[in-house]
Amino acid sequence: MKNFEEIKEMLTGNKAERTTEGKIITPSVFERRPLYSTVISNKTEIGGKQFCLIPLSLLEVDEEYQRLSTINMSKIYDLANHWDENKCDPVLVSPHPETCSFAVIDGTHRFIVKGIRKEEMIVASIATGLSKDPNERQIQEAELFSEQNTHVDKLSPADKHRAYVKRGIKKYCVLNECLNGRNLLISKRELKNLPKEKQDSLIADGYKILTGYSAAVSVAAMTNGKEVLTNILNIIEKSGWNLAYNGYSSDAIRPMRHVLNMHKNDPRVIRAITDFCLHTEPNLYFAAALAKYPKRREVEGLTIYLEEEVAKRIGEAPMYHGGDMRQVSSALNARHQAKETKAM
Repeated sequence: MKNFEEIKEMLTGNKAERTTEGKIITPSVFERRPLYSTVISNKTEIGGKQFCLIPLSLLEVDEEYQRLSTINMSKIYDLANHWDENKCDPVLVSPHPETCSFAVIDGTHRFIVKGIRKEEMIVASIATGLSKDPNERQIQEAELFSEQNTHVDKLSPADKHRAYVKRGIKKYCVLNECLNGRNLLISKRELKNLPKEKQDSLIADGYKILTGYSAAVSVAAMTNGKEVLTNILNIIEKSGWNLAYNGYSSDAIRPMRHVLNMHKNDPRVIRAITDFCLHTEPNLYFAAALAKYPKRREVEGLTIYLEEEVAKRIGEAPMYHGGDMRQVSSALNARHQAKETKAM
């Protein structure tokens, strides 16, 4: 078992304050039994759960089943710098009456952050029904630790979309604007959670799922994101790719984004991509790109292939042959600026 000072020393290498005997100062030096008893006697039961306010000096972490050696320190400091009580659940602890301490089962990051912030207390939920035998109890604690959040539904980025829009976060607002008036849902749950009659009605009206939601958000985040994303969605609809199950996938959206951005949303390129998509299916495109460029990263191969098809249709040499897209875009932007300056 390790207390906060021992954990801090292990993670940072900074020595904890020590007694003359060379032992790390622990709550036992200051007779922690009265403090432990005070915490236990002041616990509150709400809805079958027990809650209490515990001094950090009474908390310990069992490294026999916890992951202290692989703990994410960047996450620790990020949480410390953005601490918000409203976003943090109480830590889950197990009472250890034989040592007058509490073992942190779930919430080690929160516990460490509280210590970093020089706070003395933390809100905790007390695990109940655990064995009085320390060995059996440790196994039960390990089970609770390893099974935490197993049956908890985790929110996907799409699930948080409306909240992001309500907060006014620009890229999500841009995406929302681009989706306005289109028969597009941002999550399968939007469809599955509706009554069967309503599902059938939306399907009959041609509603589809934006399966490449994260890719669409990344497009919306660009300086010219609204223009690029609008063009991509128009291309998908005009070419009939919206009827394919993967027509709105990331593999469809990302290469279109790169090619359109390279060509500054040139209307000729928009028409060329639309024509290409009209004469193939998403699956055939993905397979052809993979077959031609098997050693390339997926999005790189897809982008090279699409750029080649566009070049054929506009009668120019391809502008992209692979590599870091950010460097390529930077070089192309410089080239465009040079042309514009020369034209002036």
